[in-house]
Amino acid sequence: MNESQNQGLQTLKDVSKTGKDRKWRERKLRNIELAGQLDILGYRSFERVYQCAEVLKFVEQSDGTKKLYQSYFCKNKLCALCNWRRSMKYSYQASKIVEEAMIRQPKGRFLFLTLTVKNVTGQELNQSMTDILRGFNRLMKYKKIDKNLIGFLRATEVTYSKELDSYHPHLHVLLMAKPSYFKGGSYISQLEWTELWQKAMKLDYTPMVDIRAVKADKGKGLKGAILETAKYPVKPFDVTDEKMDFTDQEKLQIVDDMLTGLHRKRQIGFGKLFKEIKKQFDFDDLEDGNLVQTGEDKDGTSSGREIVAIWNWERKNYYLK
Repeated sequence: MNESQNQGLQTLKDVSKTGKDRKWRERKLRNIELAGQLDILGYRSFERVYQCAEVLKFVEQSDGTKKLYQSYFCKNKLCALCNWRRSMKYSYQASKIVEEAMIRQPKGRFLFLTLTVKNVTGQELNQSMTDILRGFNRLMKYKKIDKNLIGFLRATEVTYSKELDSYHPHLHVLLMAKPSYFKGGSYISQLEWTELWQKAMKLDYTPMVDIRAVKADKGKGLKGAILETAKYPVKPFDVTDEKMDFTDQEKLQIVDDMLTGLHRKRQIGFGKLFKEIKKQFDFDDLEDGNLVQTGEDKDGTSSGREIVAIWNWERKNYYLK
């Protein structure tokens, strides 16, 4: 498309109901960088990643906002576009599940648990992730924990240390416990949680474990604090973050390590009552499911003017058709 043709075109502007820019262009640029890295590394999926969200079809709502109703997403675990859509979907589902659990078990107490292990190399990451998820399943089945637990949601996070050149896989878990948890012999101290995690993981060292009650947020109250904790961001490491100041070779190594480490790993999990509610609500799969509709609009149909935005490779932006 030449300059004169471009002058008559309008760039995509998509803002949320609160006026927040949805940053389609910035995320697409990061997606393109990832696709180039995958190409260099020899991953056949690079073409699929390049094609992610090339065409966006929206319906204009009565309030002037746009609702996406059709697009193609690559679903790569490191794609900035797909992870953004997954995080919105996760926030919606987690909030609805926790809200319903609070209705069914109004006296339940909420705890936020962080479980860690020592840093690992890129070559060790995949096995470490397998071990952590198996260890977590063992932990949840221990009698003292199981009898106290109403439900839980688990999110796996991996961070990278440039200084140590190693990866830090860990778990963030929102626990809903019975009211009796804080009474008598049911209570589990931080030390006991640490010992149980060490046992579940079969570690020869003492791991770092943090357990704390979810306390009322000043502005949002207890329910708001619980929902915020439920929506804890589930984002794999962002290799395009300019603040990290990686060389191109370092970025390639991290992409390769992360894709190998996260291969066939479930990063999000629900248990007990939370899992039952998710099934009853018939929620779509968070990781491999639909990334177009992320909330209440399952069918994506709505009346309103259609708006189509197409990625322009030369000018590196979305233009309205």
